[in-house]
Amino acid sequence: MHTSISATLVVLAHFIPSAVLAIPKVTVSPLSNGCSAYPGYSNTTGQAGPWTVVADSTGSSIDGLKISAESFTDDGVNRWGFVTLPKGSPNVANITLRCANSTLQASLPDWVDLSIASEENWQSSFSWNISPAVPVQPYAHYINGQKQAGVFLGAGNSTTWNFKYNWGGVVGEYYLLRLADATMTKTARGTLRKRQDFPVLDDRDWVGFLKVVE
Repeated sequence: MHTSISATLVVLAHFIPSAVLAIPKVTVSPLSNGCSAYPGYSNTTGQAGPWTVVADSTGSSIDGLKISAESFTDDGVNRWGFVTLPKGSPNVANITLRCANSTLQASLPDWVDLSIASEENWQSSFSWNISPAVPVQPYAHYINGQKQAGVFLGAGNSTTWNFKYNWGGVVGEYYLLRLADATMTKTARGTLRKRQDFPVLDDRDWVGFLKVVE
């Protein structure tokens, strides 16, 4: 007895997280490495912004939600942390971004450089003051040759992000943002031996894009 290809695909679909099925297939194209690719660019200052970033194309209720941040310190002086996506929590403030000196920055409230942590234990997290790291870059999206509206964030020719569910007590529910393409961090790490796999996505997680909005 032979199983049809279509029937096999239907069966396999039940084992693929809905988060992965929702994301549209796009072709990514890197934009200028400077700030001119971002909205609100000023020739006078060489800066772009301010604006914010939202979840996009996850196919869920988190689409359109604005990013925030979780900050930590080891000594009460030096601070580091992660860009997050609050799940509608009223206790978490959204953050403002800009591009200055060809670098994506966030107001926390001082301006800090944002990047993607490339050391494997940080799992390609959207973050700041974590080293080593690679810069966040602006990209355009194309579907069937047609350019889509907006600027999308990514690195290493990937703009796909894992929205990994987390719970933070008083700050409520939120998502950690991790670049989905692990080859980017492998290149940045060089020959560093891999010690752990990325957490598996479950039914609380989503996959999508991060889109700049004015």
